[in-house]
Amino acid sequence: MTDLHINGCDWYLPTNKTNHRTDAFDNSALILRRGQPFTITLYLNRPLQSGENVVFTTETGPSPSEEKKTRTTFSLFESTRQKSWSSILTSSNSNALTLAINSPPDAPIGYYILSVSKNTGSTQQVAPQAVGGFYLLFNPWSHGDDVFLADENERQEYVLNERGVIFTGSETEVLAMTWYFNQFEKSILEICFAILDRSIEFQNDPGSDVSHRNDPLYVCRVLNATLNSKDENGVLVENWSGFYNDGVSPTSWNGSSVILKNWYFSGYTPVKYGQCWVYGGVLCTVLRSLGIPTRVITNFNSAQDKNANLYIDIVYDNRGSSKESMQDLMWNFHVWNEAWFIRKDLAPAYSGWQVMDATPLEKSDGIYRCGPAPLVAIKEGDVDLKYDVAFMFASVNADMSSWIHYSDGTKKRISNDTKYIGKYISTKAVGSDGQLDVTNSYKYPEGSLEERQVFEKAVNKLLESPFVEIEKKLLYFRKRGEQKPRSGEILSGMFSLPQVPSLGQDINMILTLQNLTAGNIQVTVNMTSSSILYTGRHKYEIWADAKIVPLGPREDINISIPLTYAQYKNYMGEDNLIRMTALCEVVGTEERILVEKDIVLVKPPITIKCPDQTTVKSAFQAQIIITNTLSETMDSCYLLFEGGGLIDGVIRKDLPPLQPGQRTEVILTITPFKSGGKTVIATFSCDKIKNIKSYHNITVAP
Repeated sequence: MTDLHINGCDWYLPTNKTNHRTDAFDNSALILRRGQPFTITLYLNRPLQSGENVVFTTETGPSPSEEKKTRTTFSLFESTRQKSWSSILTSSNSNALTLAINSPPDAPIGYYILSVSKNTGSTQQVAPQAVGGFYLLFNPWSHGDDVFLADENERQEYVLNERGVIFTGSETEVLAMTWYFNQFEKSILEICFAILDRSIEFQNDPGSDVSHRNDPLYVCRVLNATLNSKDENGVLVENWSGFYNDGVSPTSWNGSSVILKNWYFSGYTPVKYGQCWVYGGVLCTVLRSLGIPTRVITNFNSAQDKNANLYIDIVYDNRGSSKESMQDLMWNFHVWNEAWFIRKDLAPAYSGWQVMDATPLEKSDGIYRCGPAPLVAIKEGDVDLKYDVAFMFASVNADMSSWIHYSDGTKKRISNDTKYIGKYISTKAVGSDGQLDVTNSYKYPEGSLEERQVFEKAVNKLLESPFVEIEKKLLYFRKRGEQKPRSGEILSGMFSLPQVPSLGQDINMILTLQNLTAGNIQVTVNMTSSSILYTGRHKYEIWADAKIVPLGPREDINISIPLTYAQYKNYMGEDNLIRMTALCEVVGTEERILVEKDIVLVKPPITIKCPDQTTVKSAFQAQIIITNTLSETMDSCYLLFEGGGLIDGVIRKDLPPLQPGQRTEVILTITPFKSGGKTVIATFSCDKIKNIKSYHNITVAP
C-alpha cells in the first residue's frame, strides 16, 4: 500500500475569513479568531484505509512545545473538546476529507503551521507533512475568550472600525482630530507580530514569550512598552521640544499605518516623532488588528505626578513666572488607551476596561510603560493594584497646588485646587463621531462624599507603601484644602477675552480685580505671558510687566493687557498656546492670589466642500479654500491630501504665496475605492505656521 500523502488543501479563504470577521484584512493569508471552528478540505493521494487516522499538529513560535501550549497534536476522529484543539469530519468523498478544526479560546495568538501525518496505531512515527499556515487572533465574539465583548455595536466600533476621532485642545476648547487606524491595511498584521518579536521579553526568552501571548494582559503590557523607543528601539521616538527637523512633526501624522510601515520597512529604525495622541492612535491600531477591543481616551487637565504624592505642585517665582525646575506637570490634555478584557490576576470586579499609556513618561517594573490598570480600580482608589493604578489615579484625581518660591529661598502655598485635574475625559462615541464623556467611569463627582472618601483611601494606601519616604509623608499627605485659586479674603481676580483670539492678530486680554473689603487697598500686579506646550511646560517668556493698582472699597477694575502679533509671533510653537499669569499681592498683607488663563489661538481657516455621500468608483470633486488671516504674507505654502479608501497615499499640491487677507482655492478629483465611512483630510503648511488641518466625512456606498 502506498504511503499516505496530502496532495492539496482548500482553505476556503473567503468563507472562513467572512465567518471569522477577518475579511477586511488586505492579506492573502488565512486569518482566524480563536475559539471558533474553521473549515478545510484535505485532498489525499488515496482513500483512508481501515485502521488509519489523520493526525494534525499545530505549531507557533520559534521553539514550539506541548508544555508551553505552542505545539498541539490531535486526531481527526477524537471527540470535540472546547478547551483544546480538535477536529471533526463534516464530509468525505473518495480522496477528499472536509473537516472543521476548532482552536481553544485561550490559544496563544500568532502565525501557526498546520501539519498532517498518518496514525496507524503502531509505535512507528510518521513524519508530519506541513500543509500551510494561518494567523490566529483574539476573538471578542467568543464567550470563552478573555476579550469577549457582548455588545455587537461596541465590537463594530472598538475592533472593526478603521477610522476614529481623537480629542485634543483644552477643557474650554475641545478639538476633534480624525485618525486613520487602518488596522486591516496590507502588512499591518505582520508588523504587529514583528513589534511583539522586538520586545525585551521575546529577546530574553522567545519560547516563554510566545506561550504567554494567550493572555491579553501580557500582550498589552508588552506592546505598551515596545511602541516607544526608550528601552528596546521600539516604534516611536517621543519629542516635545518643538524642533523636528531630523524627523516628522507629531502634528503631521493623520494615521498609524505610515508610522508602522516606516518602522518595519526601515529595518526597525524608530520613527521620529510622536506625542501622546500619536502613541494612542498607533496602540489602538495594533490592538484592534490583533482582536483586542480598544478605544482612545483624552483626559483634559491631566496630571503627571512624578513624585507619586497625589499632589501636582506648580511653582512660580515672585514675578509670577513658572519655574522650569518643577517636577510635576499639568497637561492641557493627555491621550491614552483603554482595552477590554478579563483580569484573571485580580478579582472579577476589576475586569472590563483596562487603562494603559504608551507615551513614555514613567518606568513600570524598570521599563517605560504604564498599565494596564483596571478602570474600576482607578475610580475606587485601589492604588496598590497592578499595574500603575496610582499613576493613573493621580492623572485624573490629583490636587493642584500653586506655590511662590521667593528669592530668599522660602516657599508659600497660595492655592490648592481639588477640582481642576481630570476634566471631560472623552472618547469617540459608538457609531458616530460625537464626544462621549466617560469622566464618571474614572471618578466620582468632584466634591461628592464618595470622591472625598476614595481620595483619602488612595492616600492611606500610599502611606502604607514601604516606598514612600518619611519626608514625603510629612510634607505632602495633608488634608485637601478648599478650592481658592483666584480668590482670597481681600481680593479676587479673573482674566477674560472680549473676542476669540486668532493667530496672526493682536490679542487684548482683560484682567478684572475686585476689592472684597470695605477699606482701601493697593495691589502689586506681576504679569507675564509665555508660550507653552500642551503638556503645560513653559517654552518662552513673551512679555512681562508689573504695576501697582489702587482699589477703593468693594471696587472692581478692568486692566487692559494688549499683546501684539509682533510681540508673540516668534515665540509660538505648533500648539499655539499662550499662558497669561498675574500674581497679585495686596500690599501690607499676606494675601496672594494667582490668576491664570491659557489662550488657544485659532488657526487660519481651511474649508473643504465636497459631497457627503457617494459610491465606490464614482469620481467627485473636492474644493479646498484657504484664507490668510495673518497680517503678513505666507510663503512656501503647500497642501497635503489624505483619506483611507478615497486617496491612495498622500497627494501634495504646492501653492503660490498668500498675501494678508488673500484666499486661494484648490480643486481635487477623488475616486473612492472602498466603501464605508471615510474622511478627506487636508493639511496646510507654510513658513509661518505648520499643519493646519480640516476634515470632511463622506459615506461611500458599495
